[in-house]
Amino acid sequence: MKTKSEKMKQTKRMYQAVMASLVFALCLTSCQKETATTGEDQEAVINQEADFTTKYFLGTEVKVRLEDDGTYSLAGSDLRLFENQLSDSSTDFNENPNPEEGLTNLGLAGGVRKWTGSTVVYTIQGLSASVQSELQKSFDEWTSKTNVRFKQRTNESNYVTISSSGSNSNSGVATLGMNGSNGFIRLGTRATAVVIIHEIGHTLGYIHEQNRSDRDNYIIINEQNIQNDAIDQFYKSNSATLVTSQFDINSTMMYGSYTFSKNGQPTITDLNGNVLSQRQAKVSDLDISGTNSIYPAVDGGDPDVPAVDSCDGVSAWSSAGRYAVGDRVTYAGDLYERDFTRWTFIKTCN
Repeated sequence: MKTKSEKMKQTKRMYQAVMASLVFALCLTSCQKETATTGEDQEAVINQEADFTTKYFLGTEVKVRLEDDGTYSLAGSDLRLFENQLSDSSTDFNENPNPEEGLTNLGLAGGVRKWTGSTVVYTIQGLSASVQSELQKSFDEWTSKTNVRFKQRTNESNYVTISSSGSNSNSGVATLGMNGSNGFIRLGTRATAVVIIHEIGHTLGYIHEQNRSDRDNYIIINEQNIQNDAIDQFYKSNSATLVTSQFDINSTMMYGSYTFSKNGQPTITDLNGNVLSQRQAKVSDLDISGTNSIYPAVDGGDPDVPAVDSCDGVSAWSSAGRYAVGDRVTYAGDLYERDFTRWTFIKTCN
């Protein structure tokens, strides 16, 4: 028969074993959750009960949700679109309008526009000191490696408002391209440069990398693991302007392997089934070269004055042409520059 002291020791050992098992289980659950929601993935939690509407973006069918602020989120993601960036029919989008149509009759009236003078004008509202520090790191990453510049607003009519979303998370949402005074980036109270650099990419006019039409040559999309109402986030766009010359698995605009996972299993892997490296707080080499082709260095002090405005040597627009952002053409005696979804008038040729 065990003594009272031996019984107490046995009870203590059993208690310690139970507590150790409980701690292990909690740690395992926490680690699994962290794997699926770290950094870039915390913004990708959607409301499965939300109502989605079918629209067309750049001629491709997508599902969007109308948000309280009047913008539309693609399947509830971090990318926000304005109504004039969407249409009700694929035929409303003309991939190669002539410059005159691009100014007056483009189906996507507002379209996607890049920032003039390679300069993002911004104003800040309600960010904590820690998030402002991460924002500055993000600015520095873009400006140290690309031609993009950031300028705090004085009286400019085109600017983006960077504010707190109030969400206690490392998350963000952003509108696409330059949108007059309506553009915004909204950041969670624990937002880091990993997320903010990505959201700035949306502000510059970039969609997600996994939406490229050539993505199946580089990655596997595991639809069986994707949240039911998020399948649309993995659509392929044949008409979107490609920022990089080839698919870039390391792009800041690339989703992580567990983004929109419904079961803790990867939604994206490489062609060998391996999960992707976690997104870092930096832009990739292809992000850099692609951005610099779209946003050229600006000469002189006025960001609204193009560095080169000569018509000499510029070819006439052709209906058979395939134009990239930044390309210039002449049309009906005028010089135009290609934006994401339309042409911008530069000057009348002499």
